[in-house]
Amino acid sequence: MCKEFLPSGNVSLVLLGILFSASVFGQPELIADKNNTRPEITREFTSPAMITSFTAVRNNGYNDIQWTSRGEQETRKFIVEYSLNGVDFQSAGEALATPAGIYQLKHQTFEMAPLLYRVRTEDLNGKYYYSRNVLLDGIALSPVKIYPTIITGNVVNVISEFPVERIAVYAGNGNQVYTQDVNGKAEYMAVTLPASLSKGLYLMNFTGQGWKTTTRFIIP
Repeated sequence: MCKEFLPSGNVSLVLLGILFSASVFGQPELIADKNNTRPEITREFTSPAMITSFTAVRNNGYNDIQWTSRGEQETRKFIVEYSLNGVDFQSAGEALATPAGIYQLKHQTFEMAPLLYRVRTEDLNGKYYYSRNVLLDGIALSPVKIYPTIITGNVVNVISEFPVERIAVYAGNGNQVYTQDVNGKAEYMAVTLPASLSKGLYLMNFTGQGWKTTTRFIIP
C-alpha cells in the first residue's frame, strides 16, 4: 500500500519561506532578462508613413492617382478617397503598403465635375492619417468660375463647386487689395469689390479646406 507523506509543520514553513523569497526577489530579474533578450518588444513607431508626392490626372475613362511614401514599417494600407463637394468623401480604391513606397491607382469614373482626392494612411494598430487634398488636373476643371471676367461695375458673380472659406484679390503688382471670409459658402455668391480699384489685371484667389484656386479678371 502506498502512503502519502506530508511534511511536518516546521518543514512546511521553511518551504513556504523559500518560495516567497523566490517570487519577490527573482521576478524582477526574470523581467529584466526578458527585456534584454527581446528588445524588439519595446520598439515603437510614433510617426505615420509620410506621403512624399501625390498627383491626380484625368485619363480616358479613369483618373490616374499616383503617390509615393516613406516610413511605412507600421502601415497596413492606403485608401484613396474622393469628394465632389470637399466635405463628403468616399473610397476610390486602396493599395497595400509595400517596401518600394510607389503606388498607382486607376479610379474608374466618367464624372466630369471637379474632384478632390486625398490618401488615407491606415496603420497596423488601426490609427489612420490623411494626406493633403489635391484637385484633379485637366482642362476646364477649376472648381470656381467667375463672370463677367471683364468688369465694368464692381460686382463679380462667383459659382463654386466646393465650399469657399476665404476670397482674396491681388493687383497685378502682387498687392492684396481685397479680402473676405465667406465661411464655407458654395454654389452662387456675389462679391462686391472696392469701387476704388483702378484699371488693370487682377487675380482672385479662393481658398477652401485643403484646396485653393485662382482666377483672373480685368477692369478696363
